[in-house]
Amino acid sequence: MDVFEELSQTRAALLDTIAGLHEDALDRKGVVGEWSIKNVLAHIAAWEAWVVQALPARMATGETPEHLRARLADEDASNAAEVAEREELTPAEQLMELERTRDALLAYLRGLDAATWERRRPWSTWEGSLAEYLRAALSEHEAEHIADLRAAAEKVRG
Repeated sequence: MDVFEELSQTRAALLDTIAGLHEDALDRKGVVGEWSIKNVLAHIAAWEAWVVQALPARMATGETPEHLRARLADEDASNAAEVAEREELTPAEQLMELERTRDALLAYLRGLDAATWERRRPWSTWEGSLAEYLRAALSEHEAEHIADLRAAAEKVRG
């Protein structure tokens, strides 16, 4: 399966998991640890936005820009800050951000040539290809959260 299809399938599974939930249910705190379903979506959007920001520089220079390295240094603190930054968004707005971020990622990826896709070790901290990175950083990340979202959706449905 190509990476575009995999990203699409994982996102569809994530959205199917929460389909039909009312905004109040999406915004209810404490259903995924201390977070709401909306907060998990904020976390996913924030991580994907970071990837969208980091990829062009990583692919061009082989390094993660200094201003983006802080995210990697303390992921828990970064996750908390990113989710807090998006707290004022409604669930519908958070879903729109998730979609906009994915659209930006796909637009960037569609502009890459075959040599870029095939290159091994495109930046100093990644041994594999870009497709392997996207699977690990995005598809697998979303898949990890789907189980939590499924449990949370069952909880709020009662």
